[in-house]
Amino acid sequence: MSTHAPPPETPAYAAALRSADVVRQNEGAAAAIALGASAVPGLLGMLDEPGSARSRVMYALAEIADARARQAFAAGLGDADEKVRAQSARGLARLGDPSAVDACLRVLNDDPDPLHLDQTPAVQALGALGLAAVPALLDRMAASDRTTRLHAQRALELVLARRHGFRPGQGFADPQAEAAMRTEWTVLGNYAHDAPAKRRAQAVQQWRQWLQTTGGTS
Repeated sequence: MSTHAPPPETPAYAAALRSADVVRQNEGAAAAIALGASAVPGLLGMLDEPGSARSRVMYALAEIADARARQAFAAGLGDADEKVRAQSARGLARLGDPSAVDACLRVLNDDPDPLHLDQTPAVQALGALGLAAVPALLDRMAASDRTTRLHAQRALELVLARRHGFRPGQGFADPQAEAAMRTEWTVLGNYAHDAPAKRRAQAVQQWRQWLQTTGGTS
Protein backbone atom coordinates (compact mmCIF):
# COMPACT_ATOMS: atom_id res chain seq x y z
CA MET A 1 0.00 0.00 0.00
CA SER A 2 1.48 3.36 -1.00
CA THR A 3 2.25 5.86 1.73
CA HIS A 4 2.46 8.77 -0.67
CA ALA A 5 -0.32 11.36 -0.40
CA PRO A 6 -2.23 12.01 -3.62
CA PRO A 7 -1.27 15.21 -5.44
CA PRO A 8 -3.45 18.17 -4.53
CA GLU A 9 -6.39 18.67 -6.85
CA THR A 10 -6.01 21.54 -9.30
CA PRO A 11 -8.54 24.26 -8.47
CA ALA A 12 -11.18 24.69 -11.15
CA TYR A 13 -10.27 28.36 -11.61
CA ALA A 14 -6.64 27.44 -12.29
CA ALA A 15 -7.56 24.90 -14.94
CA ALA A 16 -9.76 27.47 -16.64
CA LEU A 17 -7.05 30.12 -16.54
CA ARG A 18 -4.69 27.66 -18.25
CA SER A 19 -7.16 27.15 -21.07
CA ALA A 20 -6.62 28.59 -24.53
CA ASP A 21 -10.32 29.46 -24.67
CA VAL A 22 -11.01 33.10 -23.78
CA VAL A 23 -14.46 32.33 -22.40
CA ARG A 24 -13.01 29.72 -20.05
CA GLN A 25 -10.28 32.14 -19.01
CA ASN A 26 -12.91 34.71 -18.07
CA GLU A 27 -14.83 32.07 -16.15
CA GLY A 28 -11.64 31.13 -14.31
CA ALA A 29 -10.97 34.73 -13.36
CA ALA A 30 -14.55 35.13 -12.11
CA ALA A 31 -14.27 31.93 -10.05
CA ALA A 32 -10.99 33.08 -8.48
CA ILE A 33 -12.48 36.48 -7.64
CA ALA A 34 -15.44 34.75 -5.99
CA LEU A 35 -13.01 32.77 -3.81
CA GLY A 36 -11.28 35.97 -2.78
CA ALA A 37 -8.19 35.94 -0.57
CA SER A 38 -7.92 32.15 -0.53
CA ALA A 39 -7.17 32.16 -4.27
CA VAL A 40 -4.30 34.66 -4.02
CA PRO A 41 -1.40 32.20 -3.41
CA GLY A 42 -2.46 30.07 -6.36
CA LEU A 43 -2.91 33.08 -8.62
CA LEU A 44 0.50 34.45 -7.71
CA GLY A 45 2.06 31.11 -8.59
CA MET A 46 0.39 31.15 -11.98
CA LEU A 47 2.04 34.42 -13.00
CA ASP A 48 5.24 32.51 -13.78
CA GLU A 49 3.48 29.84 -15.85
CA PRO A 50 3.99 30.35 -19.60
CA GLY A 51 0.71 28.59 -20.38
CA SER A 52 -1.52 30.61 -18.11
CA ALA A 53 -3.64 33.59 -19.12
CA ARG A 54 -1.47 35.98 -17.19
CA SER A 55 -3.47 39.11 -17.94
CA ARG A 56 -6.63 37.46 -16.60
CA VAL A 57 -4.67 36.22 -13.57
CA MET A 58 -3.53 39.78 -12.90
CA TYR A 59 -7.07 41.02 -13.42
CA ALA A 60 -8.32 38.60 -10.78
CA LEU A 61 -5.57 39.69 -8.38
CA ALA A 62 -6.47 43.35 -8.95
CA GLU A 63 -10.14 42.63 -8.26
CA ILE A 64 -9.34 40.75 -5.06
CA ALA A 65 -6.94 43.53 -4.00
CA ASP A 66 -4.99 41.55 -1.44
CA ALA A 67 -1.79 43.14 -0.10
CA ARG A 68 0.13 39.92 -0.78
CA ALA A 69 -0.04 40.80 -4.48
CA ARG A 70 1.63 44.19 -4.04
CA GLN A 71 5.06 42.99 -5.20
CA ALA A 72 3.53 41.23 -8.21
CA PHE A 73 1.69 44.42 -9.17
CA ALA A 74 4.90 46.46 -8.93
CA ALA A 75 6.79 43.94 -11.06
CA GLY A 76 3.94 43.73 -13.57
CA LEU A 77 4.33 47.38 -14.50
CA GLY A 78 7.36 46.39 -16.56
CA ASP A 79 5.73 43.42 -18.28
CA ALA A 80 5.85 43.09 -22.06
CA ASP A 81 2.07 42.52 -22.15
CA GLU A 82 0.16 45.81 -21.95
CA LYS A 83 -2.84 44.03 -20.42
CA VAL A 84 -0.67 42.78 -17.57
CA ARG A 85 0.79 46.27 -17.10
CA ALA A 86 -2.66 47.85 -17.04
CA GLN A 87 -4.04 45.42 -14.46
CA SER A 88 -0.91 45.75 -12.35
CA ALA A 89 -1.42 49.49 -12.07
CA ARG A 90 -5.10 48.98 -11.31
CA GLY A 91 -4.15 46.56 -8.58
CA LEU A 92 -1.89 49.12 -6.92
CA ALA A 93 -4.70 51.67 -7.12
CA ARG A 94 -7.17 49.30 -5.49
CA LEU A 95 -4.67 48.68 -2.71
CA GLY A 96 -4.33 52.42 -2.14
CA ASP A 97 -0.59 52.12 -2.69
CA PRO A 98 1.33 55.43 -2.55
CA SER A 99 2.75 54.71 -6.00
CA ALA A 100 -0.67 54.13 -7.57
CA VAL A 101 -1.05 57.50 -9.32
CA ASP A 102 2.40 57.29 -10.91
CA ALA A 103 1.80 53.66 -11.86
CA CYS A 104 -1.51 54.44 -13.56
CA LEU A 105 -0.05 57.41 -15.42
CA ARG A 106 2.77 55.18 -16.65
CA VAL A 107 0.25 52.87 -18.33
CA LEU A 108 -2.45 55.46 -19.04
CA ASN A 109 -2.80 54.46 -22.70
CA ASP A 110 -2.41 50.70 -22.24
CA ASP A 111 -5.16 48.19 -23.04
CA PRO A 112 -7.96 50.46 -24.31
CA ASP A 113 -11.45 49.00 -24.40
CA PRO A 114 -11.99 47.75 -28.01
CA LEU A 115 -15.49 49.26 -28.04
CA HIS A 116 -14.57 52.45 -26.16
CA LEU A 117 -11.04 53.47 -27.06
CA ASP A 118 -11.19 56.45 -24.73
CA GLN A 119 -11.37 54.06 -21.75
CA THR A 120 -8.46 52.12 -20.27
CA PRO A 121 -8.02 50.35 -16.93
CA ALA A 122 -5.80 53.23 -15.80
CA VAL A 123 -8.46 55.79 -16.71
CA GLN A 124 -10.95 53.99 -14.49
CA ALA A 125 -8.44 53.56 -11.67
CA LEU A 126 -7.38 57.21 -11.71
CA GLY A 127 -11.00 58.32 -11.71
CA ALA A 128 -11.56 56.27 -8.56
CA LEU A 129 -8.52 57.80 -6.84
CA GLY A 130 -10.20 61.19 -6.75
CA LEU A 131 -8.39 64.46 -6.06
CA ALA A 132 -5.08 62.70 -5.42
CA ALA A 133 -4.85 62.06 -9.16
CA VAL A 134 -5.89 65.51 -10.38
CA PRO A 135 -2.54 67.42 -10.36
CA ALA A 136 -0.85 64.77 -12.49
CA LEU A 137 -3.87 64.48 -14.77
CA LEU A 138 -3.73 68.21 -15.44
CA ASP A 139 -0.11 67.80 -16.51
CA ARG A 140 -1.15 65.03 -18.92
CA MET A 141 -3.95 67.21 -20.28
CA ALA A 142 -1.21 69.52 -21.54
CA ALA A 143 0.68 66.67 -23.25
CA SER A 144 1.60 66.84 -26.92
CA ASP A 145 0.12 63.40 -27.56
CA ARG A 146 -3.60 63.56 -28.37
CA THR A 147 -4.38 60.07 -27.04
CA THR A 148 -2.74 60.88 -23.72
CA ARG A 149 -4.82 64.07 -23.46
CA LEU A 150 -8.00 62.13 -24.24
CA HIS A 151 -7.37 59.53 -21.55
CA ALA A 152 -6.43 62.19 -19.01
CA GLN A 153 -9.64 64.06 -19.83
CA ARG A 154 -11.75 60.94 -19.33
CA ALA A 155 -10.10 60.23 -15.99
CA LEU A 156 -10.69 63.78 -14.79
CA GLU A 157 -14.30 63.62 -15.97
CA LEU A 158 -14.71 60.50 -13.86
CA VAL A 159 -13.19 62.21 -10.82
CA LEU A 160 -15.71 65.04 -11.17
CA ALA A 161 -18.58 62.65 -11.88
CA ARG A 162 -17.86 60.72 -8.71
CA ARG A 163 -17.94 63.95 -6.75
CA HIS A 164 -21.49 64.36 -8.05
CA GLY A 165 -22.51 60.88 -6.97
CA PHE A 166 -21.70 58.79 -10.05
CA ARG A 167 -20.91 55.13 -9.34
CA PRO A 168 -19.61 52.71 -12.01
CA GLY A 169 -22.26 50.18 -12.92
CA GLN A 170 -24.96 52.33 -11.36
CA GLY A 171 -24.59 55.74 -12.95
CA PHE A 172 -25.77 58.99 -11.40
CA ALA A 173 -28.38 59.04 -8.66
CA ASP A 174 -30.61 61.24 -10.82
CA PRO A 175 -30.50 63.34 -14.01
CA GLN A 176 -30.00 66.51 -11.97
CA ALA A 177 -26.72 65.18 -10.57
CA GLU A 178 -25.41 64.43 -14.05
CA ALA A 179 -26.50 67.85 -15.28
CA ALA A 180 -24.72 69.50 -12.35
CA MET A 181 -21.53 67.64 -13.19
CA ARG A 182 -21.71 68.73 -16.85
CA THR A 183 -22.39 72.31 -15.84
CA GLU A 184 -19.38 72.37 -13.53
CA TRP A 185 -17.20 70.91 -16.28
CA THR A 186 -18.29 73.72 -18.58
CA VAL A 187 -17.72 76.40 -15.95
CA LEU A 188 -14.23 75.04 -15.39
CA GLY A 189 -13.23 75.75 -18.97
CA ASN A 190 -15.01 72.97 -20.87
CA TYR A 191 -11.69 71.24 -21.60
CA ALA A 192 -11.60 69.18 -24.78
CA HIS A 193 -8.54 67.11 -25.70
CA ASP A 194 -8.84 68.10 -29.37
CA ALA A 195 -9.41 71.83 -28.82
CA PRO A 196 -6.78 74.44 -29.84
CA ALA A 197 -3.78 74.57 -27.52
CA LYS A 198 -4.63 78.00 -26.12
CA ARG A 199 -8.12 76.94 -25.10
CA ARG A 200 -6.82 73.76 -23.52
CA ALA A 201 -4.24 75.72 -21.55
CA GLN A 202 -6.88 78.12 -20.25
CA ALA A 203 -9.08 75.24 -19.09
CA VAL A 204 -6.16 73.52 -17.35
CA GLN A 205 -5.36 76.76 -15.53
CA GLN A 206 -8.97 77.02 -14.36
CA TRP A 207 -8.76 73.48 -13.06
CA ARG A 208 -5.58 74.29 -11.16
CA GLN A 209 -7.33 77.22 -9.51
CA TRP A 210 -10.31 75.02 -8.71
CA LEU A 211 -8.03 72.46 -7.12
CA GLN A 212 -6.56 75.12 -4.85
CA THR A 213 -10.02 76.19 -3.69
CA THR A 214 -10.98 72.63 -2.75
CA GLY A 215 -8.18 72.53 -0.20
CA GLY A 216 -7.34 69.01 -1.31
CA THR A 217 -10.54 67.54 0.11
CA SER A 218 -12.21 64.67 -1.70
